[in-house]
Amino acid sequence: MIVVDIRRSPELEAVVRRMWMAFTRADDAALGNVTVNDPALRFLLSGDEDWLGGDEVVPILRQRSRMIQMVSLEFDRLEAYEIGDFGWAACMLTTLEADGETRSFRQTSVFAIEDGIWKAVQVHTSVGVPPQDVWGVELADSLGALLASLPHGISDEVRDVAGSKGVVTVMFTDIEGSTQLSEARGDRQWSKDIQAHFDAVAFQVESNNGRVVKTLGDGSMAVFSSASGAVDTAIAIHTLANGLRVRIGIHSGEAVAVGDDYVGVAISKAARITSAAEGGQTLVSSATREIIDHLGYEVGDPLTVELKGISGTQRLFPVSHGS
Repeated sequence: MIVVDIRRSPELEAVVRRMWMAFTRADDAALGNVTVNDPALRFLLSGDEDWLGGDEVVPILRQRSRMIQMVSLEFDRLEAYEIGDFGWAACMLTTLEADGETRSFRQTSVFAIEDGIWKAVQVHTSVGVPPQDVWGVELADSLGALLASLPHGISDEVRDVAGSKGVVTVMFTDIEGSTQLSEARGDRQWSKDIQAHFDAVAFQVESNNGRVVKTLGDGSMAVFSSASGAVDTAIAIHTLANGLRVRIGIHSGEAVAVGDDYVGVAISKAARITSAAEGGQTLVSSATREIIDHLGYEVGDPLTVELKGISGTQRLFPVSHGS
């Protein structure tokens, strides 16, 4: 049996952040520092003819950056992995541009170590297009959607993969201003800081009978059997944030266990609630608020918001320690 030592790479995630910051600033030197100096370098962008290679990559990226004029960007999801001298990353992000428009992008990258530094050898950036716009039919984009679409019920094989279905409380965390922090602290220090943060989150989650499902760039997802366990964990994370401003969103609802992961509307809603929170704040949904009512938490006035991908307006409640 061959054992492949694939590891999560906070260092590569920091490189991806630095690459995007260099692009937004049209910084030739920084772009050159994160791309390999070789004719085999490839950048694939959204246009039909956007197949860039070698020496043409940096000047074309610089020219496009000046035309687009990004004001800011936020990573919605970022994951990177490494094995030996090779690594890869995938991210989804939203940009605010000078014309006031926000746009969403996705990117996959392949990296190799050159002169002791991680550098990109291939990058593919694109704008997401719904499957029905490409093939004319709506395709399942998750196992949960696939199960719902099966016309003759769920086979034993699919049921084994899908696992159980039940009510859980879902908590997402995200660090506010992580891109700027990464740039200010440097890749190596930021990698250490992120790992220390994840360790602290995992300890608090397990102490409150929860389970960390996964880490997502500089954020995390955890599930709990009790809403109070999730709220206690959130309060502890803020207390031990070590200078980081953490946004936390919590929602209680029905989800389907898929291997070590979970799918369902409750998962998406918890993630969107996190996006609505400010750094240092925990927001809970109405469903979670009803469960923890009378348990002694300090619940603030409701916020009425619209969450991306969730129909209608939602009432969210800031929660902290009771007096």
